[in-house]
Amino acid sequence: MGKTVVGASRMFWLMFFVPLLLALCPSEPAHALAPESSRVELFKRQSSKVPFEKDGKVTDRVVHSFRLPALVNVDGVMVAIADARYETSNDNSLIDTVAKYSVDDGETWETQIAIKNSRVSSVSRVVVPTVIVKGNKLYVLVGSYNSSKSYWTWQPDGSDWDILLAVGEVTKSTAGGKTTASIKWGSPVSLKKFFPAEMEGMHTNQFLGGAGVAIVASNGNLVYPVQVTNKRKQVFSKIFYSEDEGKTWKFGKGRSDFGCSEPVALEWEGKLIINTRVDRARRLVYESSDMGNTWVEAVGTLSRVWGPSPKSDQPGSQSSFTAVTIEGMRVMLFTHPLNFKGRWLRDRLNLWLTDNQRIYNVGQVSIGDENAAYSSVLYKDDKLYCLHEINTNEVYSLVFARLVGELRIIKSVLQSWKNWDSHLSSICTPADPAASSSERGCGPAVTTVGLVGFLSGNASQNVWEDAYRCVNASTANAERVPNGLKFAGVGGGALWPVSQQGQNQRYRFANHAFTLVASVTIHEVPSVASPLLGASLDSSGGKKLLGLSYDKKHQWQPIYGSTPVTPTGSWETGKRYHVVLTMANKIGSVYIDGEPLEGSGQTVVPDGRTPDISHFYVGGYKRSDMPTISHVTVNNVLLYNRQLNAEEIRTLFLSQDLIGTEAHMDSSSDSSAHGTPSTPVDSSAHGTPSTPVDSSAHSTPSTPADSSAHGTPSTPVDSSAHGTPSTPVDSSAHSTPSTPVDSSAHGTPSTPVDSSAHGTPSTPVDSSAHSTPSTPVDSSAHGTPSTPVDSSAHGTPSTPVDSSAHSTPSTPVDSSAHSTPSTPADSSAHGTPSTPVDSSAHGTPSTPVDSSAHSTPSTPVDSSAHSTPSTPADSSAHGTPSTPVDSSAHSTHSTPVDSSAHSTPSTPVDSSAHGTPSTPVDSSAHGTPSTPVDSSAHSTPSTPVDSSAHGTPSTPVDSSAHGTPSTPVDSSAHGTPSTPVDSSAHSTPSTPVDSSAHGTPSTPVDSSAHGTPSTPVDSSAHSTPSTPVDSSAHGTPSTPVDSSAHSTPSTPVDSSAHSTPSTPVDSSAHSTPSTPVDSSAHSTPSTPVDSSAHGTPSTPVDSSAHGTPSAPVDSSAHSTPSTPVDSSAHSTPSTPVDSSAHGTPSTPVDSSAHSTPSTPAGNSATRMFLILPDGAAISAFSGGGLLLCACALLLHVFFTAVFF
Repeated sequence: MGKTVVGASRMFWLMFFVPLLLALCPSEPAHALAPESSRVELFKRQSSKVPFEKDGKVTDRVVHSFRLPALVNVDGVMVAIADARYETSNDNSLIDTVAKYSVDDGETWETQIAIKNSRVSSVSRVVVPTVIVKGNKLYVLVGSYNSSKSYWTWQPDGSDWDILLAVGEVTKSTAGGKTTASIKWGSPVSLKKFFPAEMEGMHTNQFLGGAGVAIVASNGNLVYPVQVTNKRKQVFSKIFYSEDEGKTWKFGKGRSDFGCSEPVALEWEGKLIINTRVDRARRLVYESSDMGNTWVEAVGTLSRVWGPSPKSDQPGSQSSFTAVTIEGMRVMLFTHPLNFKGRWLRDRLNLWLTDNQRIYNVGQVSIGDENAAYSSVLYKDDKLYCLHEINTNEVYSLVFARLVGELRIIKSVLQSWKNWDSHLSSICTPADPAASSSERGCGPAVTTVGLVGFLSGNASQNVWEDAYRCVNASTANAERVPNGLKFAGVGGGALWPVSQQGQNQRYRFANHAFTLVASVTIHEVPSVASPLLGASLDSSGGKKLLGLSYDKKHQWQPIYGSTPVTPTGSWETGKRYHVVLTMANKIGSVYIDGEPLEGSGQTVVPDGRTPDISHFYVGGYKRSDMPTISHVTVNNVLLYNRQLNAEEIRTLFLSQDLIGTEAHMDSSSDSSAHGTPSTPVDSSAHGTPSTPVDSSAHSTPSTPADSSAHGTPSTPVDSSAHGTPSTPVDSSAHSTPSTPVDSSAHGTPSTPVDSSAHGTPSTPVDSSAHSTPSTPVDSSAHGTPSTPVDSSAHGTPSTPVDSSAHSTPSTPVDSSAHSTPSTPADSSAHGTPSTPVDSSAHGTPSTPVDSSAHSTPSTPVDSSAHSTPSTPADSSAHGTPSTPVDSSAHSTHSTPVDSSAHSTPSTPVDSSAHGTPSTPVDSSAHGTPSTPVDSSAHSTPSTPVDSSAHGTPSTPVDSSAHGTPSTPVDSSAHGTPSTPVDSSAHSTPSTPVDSSAHGTPSTPVDSSAHGTPSTPVDSSAHSTPSTPVDSSAHGTPSTPVDSSAHSTPSTPVDSSAHSTPSTPVDSSAHSTPSTPVDSSAHSTPSTPVDSSAHGTPSTPVDSSAHGTPSAPVDSSAHSTPSTPVDSSAHSTPSTPVDSSAHGTPSTPVDSSAHSTPSTPAGNSATRMFLILPDGAAISAFSGGGLLLCACALLLHVFFTAVFF
């Protein structure tokens, strides 16, 4: 009987509790569009209706699926065309061609049927619409079938096939200030008569358009890229064009290789380019200069760059491929799914940008892991749109996306490209190097034709960033030097990936031709020959294609594949050499200081095969097998996608002192954001993977003039941002806020800006915003055929897909790390003037607030390190907001700056609340100056100050405002009274106390305000716990500095001032206690108190300025009440209090200026723990911590009830 009751109880929990848990507990966040970008379901599956006509009768009919989109602009009218598949998504079903059009940029749409099928049978269909726009006319090419039920490439002949062209004419009119439009469609015309019975001696079968949008050539020809089958059922691509407005048509004589289908075309610099799908292999791209009569594979630029899946072993997909002019620069936009899931699911649609040299991954434009195979991109009136499929269980909709944030990123990247090209091509190369400086003259300019990558001054310990923001290099045992790196130790060197980039290989051209350039200096003589520079054929670096080594006899050892070579020439220690490696037609050469090395011009691939380069190497990158330790300095590494000639190489040699990023920064506009420290940098803030990773999500290159705070290099990296497989892939992320905010994590301003506030992070960034399975999964395009075959053009299996992952709200968010109000505030506690003060060191909200706590200038001061959002929002430094955030906490300054957390006054000020010693302090927590700077955490007076506000003793004390005492300290001075008390002045017991909560000046002060005894006390209230702490989250100092803002004590220290109590507490960066508790800096009574000495706002405020260490600490300094409280640095009571002492605004403000949790930077939140009754601890984060804790409690109760 008892068992029956227990069973019933368990059933009760299972029936009612489990659904509740599933509903409440959050799932993994999904990738979303960039902020400001948005989308709507324009053609909604199983919902949208179209006017279906049969036997003269028109009815509104619901459509099962919409597929194969084409989005075009016709005389200002936006037109979307697609398949309307009435009964099923299968390619061989009842299908019409539907059109929607809009005169107001997609706000409202009209719907009509453009081309209807023959209505002969239940599978009558018109398919694969391919659209050309010329003037106000739409030319739509479709394949037509009456009764056949098999896929088009399987049909034995073309007896049931026809190819039709329908022309629609768009008419606009305006009446009463309102614009309307209409499209009048002509009757479809058969073009089958223009299809020859034979091509190249092979009997032809059928042809269809490539799908999507085709082009009008510069000579006025209408040009369709088409896919053709022959009697052998082989498929290939050609062009089909008309020179007389569609009256007659011709085929170009040339064709692609067999296996190329669904081509897309554009015209580029007088050439036609077709980009073709190849199932289970890389996309092939061809060029033609004679209207398709001959085609040449574009091996030096775009061909074989994109794979259909992580291992290139799955079906491919149609892509959008269009040439546009943005900001005066002609570029191509290309879309393609990553297809991690495999097969015909084809998930994670990505957008790419290229100028036919550099290739940049703008990022994913679909959401989460949703299947998004076919797409069409339109750039119109300086706006970017995308119409693409989403497939759930083989039911398809078409979504219309406004890519506002993505366009911002594109503009920023293009500005970087233009700036660097302009800088390099304008360098005055000495025409006569031997002449005096005034008589040298200028020789040829440094060439940028074919220049795809540039490694110079932007580097950290693990990543050497490409100035062109495309592919970064990984480094080991590296030390920053001007315009380069110095490598020392076993395995010291750099790896610049080629095939190691993974699925999408932007340096694929290197297998055919390249030029690698670098300036090198050898510091020590090796015991055996050591690698200096070259191209490796294997990941270990043991098998080389072309390279240069140096030996103990001071001779050079060139490497030409497996060909034996005698050492030649000579080198000297400490002397700089200009080294060039170049290869074309499988012949390699080595140049030293502008001259070819003896023996250059050797065959590097003797058997004639095309090599497969793994990576370019510098030094002995991670070569543990090297018997000697190399010591070399490498500067200004350039990579070209072609072989340079002797004059171009000579010019680079003569210009080597002028091309570096730092050399340019000295003569250009403020690029301080991208300065890089001159000492090794700890890039642990975001973790540095041990394999090439894509740090593009957040890193910002050091481009001249435009510091592109929001650029995203798409380097070889962990492309987890878009669900990258376990092999290196690019996953550059993106995000641009929807209001004027700093969205440096991904977003990019629409015009060149000085983004110095955000600079270049010193480490690779985990762009895990868009999660991806670690192994390839299954994906696709047009319905899966009923038998095991390649249904290439059309086919997707019917497996359900969870596209829920990663949703991100589109609400504007100010994620500025340290927002401080910019309006007049009562900062009397610290002698803050009554005039407006710009304390926007880390973002300044526009609402009136009391900013006295952290800024005491005697005149208006602009410390705007991190830009000023136009709307107040709390997205504090380490909280995990539920909306797109600004991860701008990583600026790197190259010039001395005052990066004080909240501005530093230039005159004596009473900064007692947060008094900081008068000695220089490194504020590395939020920026990496190249020289010591005054980074006092909360205002650093230049003269002795009265810090009495916090009861500083009258004898010299440790003034480590947030610094690290040099001896063990007892911060227990401010225990929590057991009865209600008035702690307004921070009254302290009569025993020695720790008044360090806000630092103590280094001169004798009157500490009477807090009734502190006259004996020395430790003022380290904001010190960091005694466990090792990585304070690099916000940049790394360039010289040994006191990073006291969050520094780690040199000996075991009691950092309990802001520690996490051992009882259940909410130490989250942004939480507010659930009971009226003031756990502010010095004393946390168990009942409401007046904590005015530290200025607690009258409304809930997150004052978590100094975060909560995650290691066990003595929390006695701010003893925790017996109920869960917010023990963050300045916790906020839930009742009105006097916050004047610290000038905390009266509206919710995130003051988490310096919180540095020890949790991974990707989570950037203060960790909190929930201690369950049975002793289990569950960790959560403040961004969703409360919800996670609630879920944890529910889970605990559930399992306890069910199993115990």
